[in-house]
Amino acid sequence: MLPVTAQQRPVQGEVLDADTRNPLPLATITTSTKSGPPATKLTDSRGRFSITAVAGATITVSYSGYKTKQIALRDGSDSITVLLERGDSKLDQVVVIGYGKEKRTDLTSSISSISSDQVNELPVTNLASALASRVPGVEVHSTGYAPGSGNVINVRGLNSITQSEGPLYVVDGVAITGDIRDINPADIESVEVLKDAAAAGIYGSRASAGVIIVTTKRARAGTATIDFSMYSGIQRMNNPYHMLDAADFAQLRRFAFNDADPVTYPIGSAAADAKIFNPYELQSIAAGYKSYDWLKAVTRRNAPMQNYSIGVSNGVGKSRVYFSANYLNQAGIIANTGFTRYGGHFSIETDINKIFRLGGNINVNHNFTKGVSTSVYQQALTQSPLMPIYDSTGAPLVITDKSTGTLTIRNPVTSDLYSVNNYTSNRTFGNFYLELTPIRNLVLRSSIGADLLDGENDTYYPRNTGEGFASNGWAEVYNTKSTDVLWENTATYSWTKGDHDLNVLAGATYERREDIAMDMQGKEFPTDLLTFKNMGSAGIKVQDNTNYDGWIVESLLARAIYKFKHRYIINLTGRRDGSSRFGPDNRFGFFPSASAAWRVIEEPWIGYKMKTVLSDWKIRGSYGIIGNQNLPYDAIYTRYNNAQYPFNGSNAVSGYQVGGTAGNPALEWERQHQTNVGMDIAAWNNRLSLSVDYYNKNISSLLMPFNLAPSSGFYNEQVNVAAMNTKGMDINFQATPVKTPHFQWQFTVNWSRYESKITKLFPGRDSVSLSLRVGQPPSGVLVNYVYNGLYQQNDDFTLNPGGKPGDIKIKDLNHDGKITPLDQTIVGHNIPQGWGGFWNYFWYRGISLAVLASYEYGQQLNNLPYTNLTYYNSDFGNIGNVTREGGNYWTPTNTHTNIPRPNAFATELKPLPGGPDQGSSYSIQKGDYIRIKSITLGYDIPGRLIQKAKLRSLNIYVQAIEPFLITSYKGLDPDNGNPTQLENYPRYRTFLAGIKLGL
Repeated sequence: MLPVTAQQRPVQGEVLDADTRNPLPLATITTSTKSGPPATKLTDSRGRFSITAVAGATITVSYSGYKTKQIALRDGSDSITVLLERGDSKLDQVVVIGYGKEKRTDLTSSISSISSDQVNELPVTNLASALASRVPGVEVHSTGYAPGSGNVINVRGLNSITQSEGPLYVVDGVAITGDIRDINPADIESVEVLKDAAAAGIYGSRASAGVIIVTTKRARAGTATIDFSMYSGIQRMNNPYHMLDAADFAQLRRFAFNDADPVTYPIGSAAADAKIFNPYELQSIAAGYKSYDWLKAVTRRNAPMQNYSIGVSNGVGKSRVYFSANYLNQAGIIANTGFTRYGGHFSIETDINKIFRLGGNINVNHNFTKGVSTSVYQQALTQSPLMPIYDSTGAPLVITDKSTGTLTIRNPVTSDLYSVNNYTSNRTFGNFYLELTPIRNLVLRSSIGADLLDGENDTYYPRNTGEGFASNGWAEVYNTKSTDVLWENTATYSWTKGDHDLNVLAGATYERREDIAMDMQGKEFPTDLLTFKNMGSAGIKVQDNTNYDGWIVESLLARAIYKFKHRYIINLTGRRDGSSRFGPDNRFGFFPSASAAWRVIEEPWIGYKMKTVLSDWKIRGSYGIIGNQNLPYDAIYTRYNNAQYPFNGSNAVSGYQVGGTAGNPALEWERQHQTNVGMDIAAWNNRLSLSVDYYNKNISSLLMPFNLAPSSGFYNEQVNVAAMNTKGMDINFQATPVKTPHFQWQFTVNWSRYESKITKLFPGRDSVSLSLRVGQPPSGVLVNYVYNGLYQQNDDFTLNPGGKPGDIKIKDLNHDGKITPLDQTIVGHNIPQGWGGFWNYFWYRGISLAVLASYEYGQQLNNLPYTNLTYYNSDFGNIGNVTREGGNYWTPTNTHTNIPRPNAFATELKPLPGGPDQGSSYSIQKGDYIRIKSITLGYDIPGRLIQKAKLRSLNIYVQAIEPFLITSYKGLDPDNGNPTQLENYPRYRTFLAGIKLGL
């Protein structure tokens, strides 16, 4: 025989996309033989390659986003063409789990994943927004609509009564809580959501609300790339409120005063008008009811938005380096508001030799949010349209009462232009790790990570604003500093023999977190020029305070995954946490879990004919216990507060007294026992796939404040006493109905639902209040008085002594002949009965169209802002404008309406026991909706064109964000859990164009 070297020969080839036949530049070509080391090359800009190989060698071709393909080189073969299919099969996907990775086919627990492309389909400023409607079982609501606002995430419903906390975020091994808007979506490679106890339990007590693992991009071995993306566009206000014009508003004011005193304010009397309207309004009436657009004065018609990201990757050699930078600037719909982010990400991995590997990554972000008073939007809506916005000099008009010196007209333009409401944050997080492989299949890893966050909220209201007028300038500086350090040490061993596979993990972790807050408030400033920048000049120090919170958790963890023939899979996990939040007797908790999967598709009795239809069939089940250590920092201690008491006559002596809450060193962990049963099935080469999960969580030892006898000297103490249950279902369906070389159609639909209810409160008590009682969810219960229409002529006014027709009528539920707090009842729930999303993708010869939508149904919302904008003389004073619907108010000739008669002294609202601030069931509205979240039209420039420019890829696109909303809800947006707090900034649509370029 000839020596091996004599049998080597040159082989030419090309790598193409199987669908489009476009060349794939920089694809990795690895040639391996039994007798020698593998050799690696890359395809050129035309997807071509040239190698030297021997007959029988194995050629492995890989490319990002495509399925890896292996080819055996035959005798006489000197030219080959490799067609790679896009890696859209979830079965081939590698999923990041806690402290490791696993093929999706081998998962035994409930884990959902979204890819980098899915994350970046929307131009979001916060990663949480990208998860909304994408992941079944994950509920995402915004905390506000202003630029830079955060989100609230619930994974599989409610998990506590008093100590709820959002999910744990793990970014490249770094534990992060709270705000995750500091992660640039363009840097994300994948996101995994660990939903059940078996999946999340490896993270112990911090996983009670679920775990979201974020993996950022890294350099790929053997490739060097540059990726650039940008988009730019405009945002346009979507305002659901249409207010009365000047003439209708003037008639409303006249009727309101006439209703209060028809003798003094007869309708049609010029003398009465002189008493009702101020001189500026009278000038507008004389000018033919000249109307002023206050909303236009405080908003932008077109608010610009732009984003630029660049990523540089080099994986050639032993070191793999990735660097990225990002700039985002989003102007707000309300003038003088906006959000700016500068970010950078760097990662490196180095194979020192076959035994040692070093790596690390760091993220640096600077955020600046320019806000505005929450009252600006509502004031602009309700200002008198007869009032001019600016005075003769062009300055915002401010009117004071000369006799009292008080501000009579609050101009929202002054708050918008001159007040300061800024938030600045600087965040750095990352980790460094060392891996050691002393023997085959054994990996020892030690990593240390940190999350450092410094934030400052600066506020100042000058004298010409409503907020700062009476206090001669009001300022606040609120500083926060958070430090989280996590040290993890793990050992992983893998063993395979025949049909048996075993993976064992053991580890120890140490985490320390500290949160420090400093708050300074002052008023009576000598000048407005320095705003918040000289707090020492405040004539009166309103507050100068600090606060601290911190904890330490030490943990031991272990996991074993056993597979038999890749058909039967068992996963056992255990974690022991010790937390400084608990007393010495209950400091440690052990949280085990077990899960198993049966890959039915691998059974021999699944014959060939069935396998031509079924691609996958797996049944999963899990059970686990998770703890919750999220209790108040000083709950186990009795706090002493500063106090003064008289001594020796009239002298005041400083000392200390016990606080309102007694410490309880016997507090225990809140414990969650969760069961999950699921099934994954796919058909026709994964063209159809379905995942279904049912879960049941019994949560016990929940913390509640227990009222103490006055003789104890305390109001209450925290005790472990309550229990609750949360159960639900998640469904995800994917399909590719059409797949040809020139046309594709894909769609995804997901649906989720959960029910939460309290099963136990205090011994012998099943109710604390109407909204907190056994059988009801721990939150989301809406309690109020029941609206019963309006009083009409000849009605019985027993419940409304001195009332008049047109007044609001409230139901006497207990029939005691009067309206009291006992007449309140549950009027709705803001937990939806179902929610989810659907995504459609069409592709034709490089042209793509993607439509993403979300929906919710079955929830009610307390839209109190709508009521206040409809009722005259409600929360916005007797000069406030109302909506056009509010203009359909009750009169003796217009009795078929739900809008009470207007009265200058709001007597029509007096039947409301809680006043306009509480309202009634009239404010309860259905929150059902279907929203088109995005429509994206893109075009992939053909390979023959981008080759000339020496590019790897080029995509251009246009996009409409939230262009359509179908709902009967009458507020700004039904996708929120608390309209009372969120209806203070207008919603908007976004239209943009962008480009994605790869070198």
